[in-house]
Amino acid sequence: MPWQQYVADVALEVDEQTGLFAYQLVLVTVPRQSGKTTLFGAAMDQRALMTRRARVWFTMQSQKDAVDFLVNEHWPLLSGFGDHVSLRRQAGSEHIRWNATAGLVRPFPPTPTGLHSKISDLVIVDEAWSFDHVKGSNVDQAIVPTQATRDNAQIWKVSTAGDATSTWWLGAVETGRAAVEAGRRSGVAYFDWSCPDELDPVEERSWALYHPAYGRTIGAPAMRAALANFGPDEFGRAYGNRWTSTVSRVIPAGSWRAVADPDGPLPEPGRVALAFDVAVDRSDASIVAGWRDELGVGRLELADYRPGAEWLPDRLIELVERWRPRAVGFDAAGPALDVADRLERAGIELVGTKAKEYAAACAGLLDAIVADPPAVRIRPHAALDAAAAAAARRTLGDAWAWARRLSSVSISPLTAGTVALWTFDHAPADLGDFRIY
Repeated sequence: MPWQQYVADVALEVDEQTGLFAYQLVLVTVPRQSGKTTLFGAAMDQRALMTRRARVWFTMQSQKDAVDFLVNEHWPLLSGFGDHVSLRRQAGSEHIRWNATAGLVRPFPPTPTGLHSKISDLVIVDEAWSFDHVKGSNVDQAIVPTQATRDNAQIWKVSTAGDATSTWWLGAVETGRAAVEAGRRSGVAYFDWSCPDELDPVEERSWALYHPAYGRTIGAPAMRAALANFGPDEFGRAYGNRWTSTVSRVIPAGSWRAVADPDGPLPEPGRVALAFDVAVDRSDASIVAGWRDELGVGRLELADYRPGAEWLPDRLIELVERWRPRAVGFDAAGPALDVADRLERAGIELVGTKAKEYAAACAGLLDAIVADPPAVRIRPHAALDAAAAAAARRTLGDAWAWARRLSSVSISPLTAGTVALWTFDHAPADLGDFRIY
């Protein structure tokens, strides 16, 4: 189709001076049923045929989805190549092999170790919208080291638009749009087919105007069926390629990026507060350090973040011994009461933030984030980024607070950070070093 040909023509441009691909990162966002898997399938085979012993990898929502695509969707398309290509079906090592070059096309699981000790010439991530920030960052961590010794490597990320959980893909889209606005002709190639604001994605007359495969591989009957199945909102996301929920995030994306400080100073022992929180479903827990620097700017750092909550008391005791915090806080109306009980029985003195105090802490942190210049600096962490992107609000009397149950992912890192800075500000004053005069 014309849109596929256009992407292939541009994404695979070769720099005349270097002889290498002009674009190392290719981002493609199109509606569902546009033919994106056919496009990147062809790109994978092309790379396996053009490079001796090429290693081409791809992933989807899960390893199972990727293997199913390779065996049941992509392999049948290669039947006309006969003995030039072969398929290995053995569980755990499934791949397509192009015999002339020994190039391999293989699926991998979307985990931090999914490509451990591997090399890659091309990596494709499909359905990127289904990855939250933590999972997406894990995939990036898996991919980047594999291309360190490959001069002509590329990464392709392809997907429809996302929802409130799709913060990793949203970041990629923003990167692509910035590259287009800057007029870049190398490094990042970004392609976007979606329903423009002036059109209604559910109106039949608009389908031919925004869907790049309409009238070719998908028509009005299929679109009507999808609309009836999904409803207007999800249809607009999936078939109109329009983002949902993320545009209404409580913490603005730009403000959150502005407070990131990866190289900020660490606190001194005795001049910091710690706070902890647990997800409502106990899926994870967080410990955050909060303090103010010499200029009075608030500082937050995620000291530890792990699945479950059983680990939290022992780890917090370790951090208390190391950092000698002014105080250790938690949301007294939150889901960490059992952890607080265990800590108090272990001899840790805690400060439970009451409802009104917690509401004030939430409003204060948000004000500090959106201030110009920001009144808080935060060391970046994938779990904190995901929490900030997904955080919702709930009414608390005439005030508001972060809403654990309304947020699309766990916000325990954000909640712990909110309490940590409040606890530091309201802890007893530091008396300084003891002296005799």
